[in-house]
Amino acid sequence: MARAAVRRVVTGHDDDGKAVILFDGPAPHHFESDTIPGFGATVPWMTLDPEIDHVTDVDAAAGDAEVPSFPGPGQTILRIADFPPDSVYPDDASSVIFTELDGHDEARAGHDSSGGKHFWFHRTDSLDYAVVLDGEVVLMVDDGETVVRPGDIVVQRATSHAWSNRTDRPARMLFVLIGTPALSAGEIAERRRAGATARSVA
Repeated sequence: MARAAVRRVVTGHDDDGKAVILFDGPAPHHFESDTIPGFGATVPWMTLDPEIDHVTDVDAAAGDAEVPSFPGPGQTILRIADFPPDSVYPDDASSVIFTELDGHDEARAGHDSSGGKHFWFHRTDSLDYAVVLDGEVVLMVDDGETVVRPGDIVVQRATSHAWSNRTDRPARMLFVLIGTPALSAGEIAERRRAGATARSVA
């Protein structure tokens, strides 16, 4: 089943500095899994350089653009992702997913702390704003889970997490991923303990 297209409207400026609409139509950069029915994503826009370009008419997310699966420090990616029901994923889902996403390092980082309790577990060095657009998913973390539905927002702060669709219909989510400097969960814990010690001494 083909994924529903994502309409993208991108604004810019003309040579007189007036605001114009540069692009209005289906976002050209999209991915659909060959092995997992209904799994795929569209990237309407991204910024890979420290200085964000408001001057040129370059399409940052053209159909042939090279879009990283996860942003580096200071980079941003806007992504619309479709998650089919967990029941349609193959037995080796984690391997298939993260091979397609070139994300085995991220999968290992998530698996290490979660104990591999779900095939979607991964961890990235990023601050992610996630909004459920349609359907229902369960946000799983190392210690706990919660159901999120249309209109709900998740602020994901470089934590190990997974998206589990336990329903019988697809879910669509919007993500804004902002790359942050590399900091492992262990390093975060160490800094938290150091901060607690400093506060108790003060």
